[in-house]
Amino acid sequence: MTRTLDIGLDIDGVLYPFVDVVARYAEDTLGRPCSAKAESWDWYVHQWGLSEQEFFALCGRGVHDNVVFTEGAPLPGALEAVRELARAGHRLHYVTARAITGVPAPLAWNRTAAWLAAWDFPVDSLTIAADKACRFTDVFLDDSPGNCDALVDAGHPRPVLWCHGPITTHRAERVFDWDEFLALVAAESAAPAAAPAAPRIARLAATA
Repeated sequence: MTRTLDIGLDIDGVLYPFVDVVARYAEDTLGRPCSAKAESWDWYVHQWGLSEQEFFALCGRGVHDNVVFTEGAPLPGALEAVRELARAGHRLHYVTARAITGVPAPLAWNRTAAWLAAWDFPVDSLTIAADKACRFTDVFLDDSPGNCDALVDAGHPRPVLWCHGPITTHRAERVFDWDEFLALVAAESAAPAAAPAAPRIARLAATA
């Protein structure tokens, strides 16, 4: 017997090629080369010479110009893996912190929903929120070490860090490709149900 799981998915850097799309938009807007190879979490500071405020203002303009959050194909393997999760009967919840400078949450939600629909991603829910524990999930995949730290601190049942580089240690589990994540979900689905989630997550889920 296997269990149907609630699977949480971050979008940028996991499903959506955020860095590539923003880099192309930045080159067109700024009129100079902007590398799409992110060498650090705040690559736009060290590689592009932008402050955090300037970077997020640029991203906001890109959203309004219908480029950022709209253009770009899914990252390799992402769509096929998510469809496989849906075929296995799991419920898919997308939680993403896209209400950036000048982009209200409703606009971020609409742009994100349109992109997911355009590529025919299976969707059970979509939430715009920085707190990835705002909706209960059995497993949550995110590429931000900080977000995974927050999930661990919140008592999330199984936060998983999508590793872009050689991160050797983290309190959350780590995966480096979709095959690893699918195997992790399959094992979780086959395992007996765990103890109830931490009270904080239960309260957040009740109000989401």
